[in-house]
Amino acid sequence: MQSAASLARDEWLALGCMRGRPEAFEELVRELERPLLYYVTKLLRDDERALDVLQEVWIRAVRSIRRLEDPRRLRPWLYRIAHGLVVDRIRSDASQARAETARAVAPDAAADEPFAAEDAAAIHHALDALDALHREVLLLHFLEGLPLADIAAVTGCPVGTIKSRVFYAKHALRELLHRGGYGTP
Repeated sequence: MQSAASLARDEWLALGCMRGRPEAFEELVRELERPLLYYVTKLLRDDERALDVLQEVWIRAVRSIRRLEDPRRLRPWLYRIAHGLVVDRIRSDASQARAETARAVAPDAAADEPFAAEDAAAIHHALDALDALHREVLLLHFLEGLPLADIAAVTGCPVGTIKSRVFYAKHALRELLHRGGYGTP
């Protein structure tokens, strides 16, 4: 969960950006570029595509920051932009893959225990093995500290769905860690 200081900092950065102060936007990028890049990279599983998406996140943020209704909600707003762009990229890639496959086919063929800090590398590796929906909620909830309501806003899903995804994602991650040789949290 975001601290009061973090929320105040986000609000201060958002207001500075909304007033057109370049130094505020530079600070925003410095502060959120790494967590956003990590989030996007984990969802796309491709560093190059993640960098492209992150660049588009910042372009959209610059163009639309003045329309941000609640400056305290800057972080979920940015993650919502990133989520939308990732979904668009995945859809585009899937569509392109289907088209390439069609061209290639011959005409005649138709739990709640916390994880220890020392297991971080194992957890990051195991995250890659989760499906995108589960990986996303774990990243937003545990690594970014967003409350369930904010994750629901980012993903466009009801809070109940997010609660369920977090529950099943934690269970799946725990199973991967125990059986996959990633460590024993």
